[in-house]
Amino acid sequence: MDRRYQVFISSTFTDLIDERREVMQALLEMDCLPAGMELFPAGNTDQWTLIKGVIEQSDYYLVILGGRYGSMSEEGISFTEMEYDYAVELGIPVMGFVPADADEIAVGKTDRNEAAATKLNEFRAKVQTRMTKDWKNAEDLGSKVTRGLIHLIRNNPRPGWVRGDLAMSPETRAEIAELNAKIAQYEKKEVESSVTTVAQIDDSYAHGQENVELSLKHKGMYTYQDIEEDGDLKYTWDEIIEVLGPFMIDEAPEPTLRKTFNNHMLSEIQNDAENWSTGWSRESAEITDRAWGAIIVQLRALRLITTGTKKRTVSDKAVYWKLTQAGDDYLVSLRAVHSNIIKLS
Repeated sequence: MDRRYQVFISSTFTDLIDERREVMQALLEMDCLPAGMELFPAGNTDQWTLIKGVIEQSDYYLVILGGRYGSMSEEGISFTEMEYDYAVELGIPVMGFVPADADEIAVGKTDRNEAAATKLNEFRAKVQTRMTKDWKNAEDLGSKVTRGLIHLIRNNPRPGWVRGDLAMSPETRAEIAELNAKIAQYEKKEVESSVTTVAQIDDSYAHGQENVELSLKHKGMYTYQDIEEDGDLKYTWDEIIEVLGPFMIDEAPEPTLRKTFNNHMLSEIQNDAENWSTGWSRESAEITDRAWGAIIVQLRALRLITTGTKKRTVSDKAVYWKLTQAGDDYLVSLRAVHSNIIKLS
């Protein structure tokens, strides 16, 4: 896979402009991504956070020493040395490049301050405890960086950067597909396992032919007036299952189930002229929230229904209900028609 590495270049700046340019050109020819002082001015404490972030994202770190120690922080440490110490602390592979003959560096490119010169010598000694190469001039430095970085990459593999459209190899795609298949299998087993654990209803709760009274509101127009009357209808739990169960073989939204039961209650009212007024128009029946909630809670307690699991659109806020395996078995036992044919042998 085509992988590129980000390489942080650390050095003083004004005295090593030509050398830095040569190093950056060498890195670009190696398809590396150079990063360093050109991105931000040294000596700015606000920039130190940015500098650290760029170092953290880099795969390799190169430090180039010349004849100057460089601008220093309030603690008296040059920003170049601070960058070097931070890269070492992070465990980033580092390589140093030091002048082959410090005495040949032009006076204008050296520290005239004795304290700064001492700090530079101490810093050079620190850098030379790790992998270093000597350089004579800008062109020599460029070639030394190329050979040195090849060695550093070969012996210290790093993640690097990959184009987004090339990030996944065919092997990676195949591995992801295999993992997705395994996840699907585990999810299927989990569902099957949960179904197995609720294969029987919990008959410790009211069920079967036991009765429940459900409150409702009966609305419509009667003798040219809008009328609303409260009332109750008595059902067995089996009757409720027979009405709602077929709609929950597959998942059904609660508003649809409630409307189905409202229509069933209206039909009951219209057929019961003895207890309910007749001759209504635009007639409707609506179960109360409390009564409907009692139905849902009871059917869940009996382990006959459970919430739906299919994916919905974001705009679909309805609660979906479906029969459990126990609920499906129970519905079949209520509504399936047995054959009356007797086989004669």
